[in-house]
Amino acid sequence: MAEEQLASVFETYCRFGGDSGGGGTQLGMTSRNFVKMAKDTGIVDKKLTLTVLDLSFTKAARAQAGSLDTSWGGKRINFQQFLLALGHCAEARGVSVDALAAKLIKGAQAGPKLNGTTATGGGAAKFYDDKSQWTATAKNGGPTKIDKSDFLNGLNK
Repeated sequence: MAEEQLASVFETYCRFGGDSGGGGTQLGMTSRNFVKMAKDTGIVDKKLTLTVLDLSFTKAARAQAGSLDTSWGGKRINFQQFLLALGHCAEARGVSVDALAAKLIKGAQAGPKLNGTTATGGGAAKFYDDKSQWTATAKNGGPTKIDKSDFLNGLNK
């Protein structure tokens, strides 16, 4: 297993979207980043689902360094726990740890994928900016507190 390359992937995803504001080094990887890493690198399939990933992370987070004592749990995992989580994932997927690590390293070469929405048509909001697209109440001047019709006036008599 290429441990140096896995360490690089681990550190990259530890820093991604961190709370430090400046992209500083975090103390470990969160479950959210572990799942993002798996999705980005393409190791998620029918056998290795998001649930299995979360359970693998939790098992690894509960394992203390150097022992399999599961009485302690944390929100972040260190590199040794990361390797343990990869072992759980490989077992669930039915492949060797080395094969899963190779796929992970290959898929992580481009780094974390940034997904988001983009504005279309030069940034204009079609239904907000184009008043010819307005409908109903907005087209007729918007809502009012005063009813201008005599529809309900006949009921007061």
